[in-house]
Amino acid sequence: MKNSDIKKYKSKVIDYLIPIILSLVIATILIWTILSTRSGLTLDDTAFHFHRFYDTNQQIKNHNFSYFQMNYGMGGSGRIVNALYGPFFAYIMGFLLLFCSSWLRFQVVITYLIFLVGGLGVYHLSRKVKMTRTVSSVITALFLTTGYIAYWLRSNAFNSWGAVLIPFVLIQGINLLNNYKKRFSWISLGVVMAIVAQVHLLSTFFSILALIPFFIYGLILSENKRQMWFDVFKAVVLFVVLTANVWGAFLLLYPTNQMASPIDFSPVLTSVNLSLAGTSTMWTSITEVTLLLFIVQIIYVAFNFKSSRINTFVTLEGLVFFYLSSNLFPWQFVKDNFPAVTGYLQFPNRFTVVAYPLLFVGVGLTITELIKKHGKKLGLLASGLAIV
Repeated sequence: MKNSDIKKYKSKVIDYLIPIILSLVIATILIWTILSTRSGLTLDDTAFHFHRFYDTNQQIKNHNFSYFQMNYGMGGSGRIVNALYGPFFAYIMGFLLLFCSSWLRFQVVITYLIFLVGGLGVYHLSRKVKMTRTVSSVITALFLTTGYIAYWLRSNAFNSWGAVLIPFVLIQGINLLNNYKKRFSWISLGVVMAIVAQVHLLSTFFSILALIPFFIYGLILSENKRQMWFDVFKAVVLFVVLTANVWGAFLLLYPTNQMASPIDFSPVLTSVNLSLAGTSTMWTSITEVTLLLFIVQIIYVAFNFKSSRINTFVTLEGLVFFYLSSNLFPWQFVKDNFPAVTGYLQFPNRFTVVAYPLLFVGVGLTITELIKKHGKKLGLLASGLAIV
């Protein structure tokens, strides 16, 4: 093996070890109470999702499979849940529960998994846009301790699983944007989107919204627009094939069954409250320091928008999603005039699953620019302030 190949191999190993170690450390700190007391937690959505996983677990254990009916979970009521809510992922979780053999171990393992997936995703997204390992680590730490990922520890809300997959979607977005340099992989795009759909269906909608601006900008820059359209079409076809069980279940069930709609919540009460500082940056609250960090980032981009095209792009898109998630958006008007929108969306704060990674990546790009322009000391100072 050549020295250059050895260096590349070592570099790849390091780029996997850093986010894995960082994610494990952060997750351990955050769930230390569970580990030290050996007591599991029943949170807002624990019963709902753990019933889903118990059902698939028992199907596997008893070799009695039913794709649609819940014959073990939900009190053996026969309700249809998994077929419309991350079906394949529910079976993966059923296997994992079988392996863990206790709810406590399962809750600990699934928490570590969510932090590992999120850490790997945002770290490699950061490296994708040419951040240093140090800056990428800072952005990873910020990402894992805010938004729906941190909220998993308080709720077991499955939007958290959608949130950890969004960085992988954004990596595909960067590939779309850079299509004029290197043709993007339509197979990777189709597979990533299919995985999101098999885990959390609503996150597929957010993923599509996030990718549209990348596609449009990439199409503008591309010299071979026809080929780009054709590659995207192939990605869509692949996605449709890989998710046939999801949309097929909807087509089969909705014309013939009375399906319950999601519970309606007030969008005004479930948007991110920017007028009142919270104790954490998750759900409907945001700390002053996080908000200040975003404001500083937006101001920097406003005065330096020509210095980095990608920084300007991700910051502007992140700002749009952040606005949609906040109480600055006229959600009461939307509820009054388009109730179906808020009924299925439920919580406007869900837009933060796209807003936070985009804005944090923007912060990382800004720190990278400061290092290039003014030296490592200023960059390290900026990284320190960001992580604090």
